[in-house]
Amino acid sequence: MLLMLQSANRETQDSLKMFQDRGDVHGFFPPEGEQQAHKAALDLTPNLSAYTGMFPMVKDSLGNALRIIRPVVVMDEGHRAISDLAFGTLYGFNPCFVLELTATPQDVQPRGGRKPREGRYANVLVEVTGRELDREGMIKMPLNLDPRQGNDWKATLNAALAKLNALDAEARRLQADTGRYIRPIMLIQVERTGADQRESGHIHADDVKDWLLTAGFDAAEVAIKTAQQNDLNAPENQDLLAPTNRVRAIITKQALQEGWDCPFAYVLCSLAASSHLRAMTQLVGRILRQPGALKTGIEALDECHVITHHADTASVVKAIKDGLEQDGLGDLVLRVTQDDKAGSGKTARTIKRRPAFKSTEIYLPKVMLVAEAEVRDLDYETDVLSTIDWRGFDPTDLANRVPENAQAAESQLQRIRLSDDGTELLVGETVAANSETLRFDPAHAVRMISDIVLNPFVGREIVAAMVRQLHARGFDDARLGQLASLIIEELRKGLDEARNARAEALFKAEVDAGRIQFRLRLDGRNWRMPFTVETSEPENGRQLVNRAGGPLEKSLFSPIYENELNGDERDVAVYLDGEKALTWWHRNVARTQYGIQGWKKAKIYPDFIFAVHREGENTRITILETKGDQLDNLDAAYKRDALSFLSGHFQWDDATPVGELELVNSGETVDGTLILMSNWRSELPAHL
Repeated sequence: MLLMLQSANRETQDSLKMFQDRGDVHGFFPPEGEQQAHKAALDLTPNLSAYTGMFPMVKDSLGNALRIIRPVVVMDEGHRAISDLAFGTLYGFNPCFVLELTATPQDVQPRGGRKPREGRYANVLVEVTGRELDREGMIKMPLNLDPRQGNDWKATLNAALAKLNALDAEARRLQADTGRYIRPIMLIQVERTGADQRESGHIHADDVKDWLLTAGFDAAEVAIKTAQQNDLNAPENQDLLAPTNRVRAIITKQALQEGWDCPFAYVLCSLAASSHLRAMTQLVGRILRQPGALKTGIEALDECHVITHHADTASVVKAIKDGLEQDGLGDLVLRVTQDDKAGSGKTARTIKRRPAFKSTEIYLPKVMLVAEAEVRDLDYETDVLSTIDWRGFDPTDLANRVPENAQAAESQLQRIRLSDDGTELLVGETVAANSETLRFDPAHAVRMISDIVLNPFVGREIVAAMVRQLHARGFDDARLGQLASLIIEELRKGLDEARNARAEALFKAEVDAGRIQFRLRLDGRNWRMPFTVETSEPENGRQLVNRAGGPLEKSLFSPIYENELNGDERDVAVYLDGEKALTWWHRNVARTQYGIQGWKKAKIYPDFIFAVHREGENTRITILETKGDQLDNLDAAYKRDALSFLSGHFQWDDATPVGELELVNSGETVDGTLILMSNWRSELPAHL
C-alpha cells in the first residue's frame, strides 16, 4: 500500500478514515458476537483500536488490519519523519521491519523536559556518496558556477544561452557519432510571475519569454512553469525526453523545487539568486541527473552549469554547497568560474561581529501560523489570500465608478500600399474608426481578476453582477465592448482595495484569536541574528565614523562602510551609536535578513534593529523602518499600521511542547515603528 504519513499522523486518530470502523474490511477480525475472540485479539495485539466497555470489540478498520499483518514499512524522505508523533505512527503499525530512505539520516538527541527520552540514532545500513553516484554515471559533475555581477539581466541570460547553444552543438555531434539523443534544456529562475507583477520593476517570466523569442526561440521551445501557468502539462510537453519534444527553455520561479527531475536539464540561469537564494539552491538539484545514467564521454555533456545574475558570489557558493550537503552530496566538486569579473570589480568579504557580541545569541519574533497540528511561518498566498471569502461581493460601487461619458480609445486603421514602381511603401489616409464590433468578454474579465479572486466560479458571479449593474445604468452591449478595458481596470482597482481591507480584517482577527502569533517562542522557532555578514566594499573603503570622528562603538558588526548606507541612514546610524542606553544596533539587509509578514504580500524589511537597556528595566528591541517624505503614501501607512499592530500583540510564547525548550524567557520586549525621515530627530528619541 502507498500511504502518506499525514493520513495516519495525528495525536487523536479517531477522526482519520484509516482508523474508522469502515464495515468493508473483512477477514481480519472475529465476528461481531464472539466477545471472547475479540478479547483474545486485543490481548494478542494490545494497540488495536476497539470499542471499550464490558464487552470490548475490535474495530473493522484498515489501521487495525495493518497492525495484525505486521507489514514491512518503507519510509521515503525519512529525515522528515523524526518527531515523536511520526515515530509513534510508523511503529504503531507493528511493523516487522522499517526501512528509511533519505539523503541525510538524522540522529534525534534527547531534549529537556519533564520526561526526558533516550536519543535515537540513525542505523545506517547503506550509504551512497556523491562520488559513487558520479562514478556510476548517475549525475553530471562537476557543477560549474558562473556568477555574473553586471546589472543587465539580459547579458546574464545571453551568457546562459551561449552555453546552451554550445551544449546543443555537442549533443548533435554525439547523436551523429553514436545515435544517442540528448536535447540540452535550460532552466531560468525569475523574480516575478503572474499578471499583476510585470510592471513592478522585477524580472518577470513574460519578459524573459519575450527576450527568448526575440533571440531566435520559437514558442514551442519555451515553457513557463509557475503556480498560475503550467505549459509542461500540455500533451506535447509531458515527455521532455522524447525526440519529438521541442522544449529548450523552462521558465520558473520556484515551482520546480521538489519532485521534478529532467536529465536533459543542463543549465540553470538564476536571474533571482539574490532575492530567492534558497529557491535557487533547491533548483540546482534539478539539473544534476545524467541522461540515461550513462556518461557520454564528452566533457561538456557530463557536467552541468549554474549562471547567476547580480548575486553575491560567496553567498551563492555557500548556499550551493549547503544544498549539496543537505542532499547527501557534500563530497562533490563545485567549480567556480568568473567569466564576468569586469562587471563588478568587487570581491565579497565576510564581516564578523564585534568581540563583545561574538557569541551573543539574538532572536527576533516571526509571524507564525499556529494550527492544530503545526506551527510554521505565515504564508501570504496559502494563509491569507486563499482564505478570503468573495462570495456575495457586491460590485455596485465599482460599476458606479465607470463614467457615462467615458471615451473609448479610438481604433485607427491606416492604409499602406506600394508605390507604382513597387520600390516604396506609402502610408495613405487614416480611417478614424474601426468597423469592428467589440464585445465585452466575461471569461476574459474573470481571467484578468483571477490573481485577486482565486475561485473562477465566484469571479464569474462578480463579473456578471458588474455587467448587470452597468446594464441597469443604460450601458448596452456595444457600449460595454467599447469600454471593456476601462471596466476591467476599475474592477481590478476596486477588488484590490477590497482584498487589502478583507485581508487586514482576517489577519487581525486571527491575531486576536491567537492563530497568528508575533512572539518570541521558547521552542526556537524564531529568526536568529547571523554571526557574520557579507560586504563587497574593499578593506580600505571609507568607514562610517561617530560624531567625534572616531570609530563606531555600538554597531553589531564592524566595520560599517559609508557606501553601504545612504545619507539619511548614515545620520540615523551615527545618532544611534551615540546613545548611552543603546546596547547595539544593526543595519538590516532587505530580502536576505529579517523580514515581517503582514496582511499584504510583500514582507516588511526594517532598516534598523537596535536594543535598548535601562537599569531596572527589561531589554527592548526596536525594529525601525524609515521612509523618505516622498514615500509617505499608502504603502508607508500600511507598514506603520502593521508594525504598530504586531508590536501591540507581541508577547513571549510559553506554550512549549515538552522536550522542545530551546530558549529561555529573558523578558525582553519588541517594538516596531515607522518614522518619516523628516521627523526622525523628533520621533526616534521616544524609542530610546
